[in-house]
Amino acid sequence: MLLDWVRRAMKQGATVPAKQHSRASTRPRLEALEERWMPAAVRAIPAFTANSLPHEDDAPSPVANVGFNLDFFGVKTNSVFVNNNGNITFGAAFPTFTPTALNSANGGIPIIAAFFGDVDTTPAAGPVVTYGTGTLCGRAAFGVDFLDVGYFANHLDKRNSFQLILVDRSDTGAGNFDIEYNYDKIKWETGDASGGTNGLGGSSAAVGYTNGTGVAGTFFELAGSHVNGALLDGGSSSLVSNSLLASTPGRYHFLVRGGQVVQTTTMNQDVTSGTRVLAPFRYITDPATDIQRGNITLINVAPVTQTAANACLDITTTSSIGGGNNTSYPGPITIVFTQLPPGVDLVNQTGTTASGHAYITTQVDSLPRDAPVLRVAIKLRNPGLQAPSTYFVGFPVQVFAGPFDPTMD
Repeated sequence: MLLDWVRRAMKQGATVPAKQHSRASTRPRLEALEERWMPAAVRAIPAFTANSLPHEDDAPSPVANVGFNLDFFGVKTNSVFVNNNGNITFGAAFPTFTPTALNSANGGIPIIAAFFGDVDTTPAAGPVVTYGTGTLCGRAAFGVDFLDVGYFANHLDKRNSFQLILVDRSDTGAGNFDIEYNYDKIKWETGDASGGTNGLGGSSAAVGYTNGTGVAGTFFELAGSHVNGALLDGGSSSLVSNSLLASTPGRYHFLVRGGQVVQTTTMNQDVTSGTRVLAPFRYITDPATDIQRGNITLINVAPVTQTAANACLDITTTSSIGGGNNTSYPGPITIVFTQLPPGVDLVNQTGTTASGHAYITTQVDSLPRDAPVLRVAIKLRNPGLQAPSTYFVGFPVQVFAGPFDPTMD
């Protein structure tokens, strides 16, 4: 059966309909993606097709019992609302189709969003969203499959395949669970009613979660959310190419322990040792202001060090945000100037750390390994320099990836 499926896929570029999945849940399958063959992230678990939403646009959203207890930022329950637009919610249905910010902007409704966008399964010729309870690696699990779904209004020319899974982790404490997002293909990002044209542009989809309060630490959006083209296959933050705490491209884990998500991006993540820093080759001086300008170049040369924390669940202790064997640093990127030359000041600093060091923060989604490089413009004031240009060796800096708090140094 598998051989026949592969032959059909190679010949026709087809994917297996949701209800024909029959392979073991932990065995990777192959599908055509961007003209190459690679393991698919979506888990083929037949139990996740036991129930289905009707062919619909935004409603209705049924209540589903997940089969185990959840503690999500103090919301304690064993049921969720399954919404057609790429998410599940707690306490109330959520028919909203244009992605809002995942904080408190969604009306305060706790939400877990694998792909918050305007999914439209109205066409009778297309698929529907399915869900159900099953097991994953011997643990109770609840899954929602959004396989080969189109976008509003009634479009099937571009299709997305993704999956949302909750896994019981009461072995680590009452109410604990894992959130897993899986992506096989993301070809559209927006519906017609959200400003999109042919599934692109407008108010693009978002990925993440929130408890609805907007309190710091209770919400998270994946890099590339709301950014046109970023989450699409081949985009700067492509969902199918990247991963989080997983070895499989297209798989993202969020571990909920004690009601909190415990592994969101680390504050002040020092990546200096894995970054090659090239000082400006030459500074150009403005004689009227004594300001020198040049570019610092950063190259991510970090080694890939993934360690399996749970091999069956494919949870690693380090994330690989960059796909394949590439480890990307999450943005933004911050350079702290720990020792400028005597008498020299940084003119275009973003701010100053608690220890008095100037820093510049550059807003980028990520810094991939090896390429592309990141060039950061710097402006220095050196009153003692009269030459129109100059060459001199660099000076020590620290490089930080992700959120940066200048009061923590």
